[in-house]
Amino acid sequence: MLNFWNLLADLNIVLLVVIAIFCMWKFSTFPELFKRISYLIWFNLATEIGARILAEVTGNNLPLLHIYTLGEFLLLSFFYQGLLQDPKWLVQHFRKITLVIATLIILNSVFLQPLLQFNTYAKTFVQIIFITYSILYFFNLSDSSHLFDKEQKHLRLINSAILVYYSGSLFIFMFSNYFLHNNLDLPSGLWAFNAILNLVFLALVFFSICQITYEKTKSSS
Repeated sequence: MLNFWNLLADLNIVLLVVIAIFCMWKFSTFPELFKRISYLIWFNLATEIGARILAEVTGNNLPLLHIYTLGEFLLLSFFYQGLLQDPKWLVQHFRKITLVIATLIILNSVFLQPLLQFNTYAKTFVQIIFITYSILYFFNLSDSSHLFDKEQKHLRLINSAILVYYSGSLFIFMFSNYFLHNNLDLPSGLWAFNAILNLVFLALVFFSICQITYEKTKSSS
């Protein structure tokens, strides 16, 4: 199972590299929200490379997981800030809410689960927030006059990818809490499942980006 997980991890980084290069190539043609997803892809790739280097040098790449959790939250929140239109109180106070949650993530890394520990509390909290945002977006669509816009179609797919990935990943980190609190080794099968979810997420995001690029190119020709 460990070898299978390593293979999936390698596939993930290969796909990340492909998407990151594609985003650099076509970035100027992307609509704004697709540019925001590009920032997340580049950040993911940089963190993944950094984690591998840190694991080789020090044997512990958990500090980067803390940094990734904060960066992931800020970048996906930036994406949803442009995507969500309701509820109005959330839209009006989105930046303040984001700042408060980001502060809580940092405090968790300082006082509860330091940089050399697994930040399961922050990861679980962030995943619940993303699941909430993705569900709110689908509720927004029911009242939207732009339901059948081509751009919205691809954004729905990206939002679905986020919902699927973070819903599945949430249970992984909840189980991780159980194993860590009972001083048990984390099953490699959990990480294999997480890697599969990440592959599905990246594939759907890449498909959406390719489709919007194709349609933009076609409409301008």
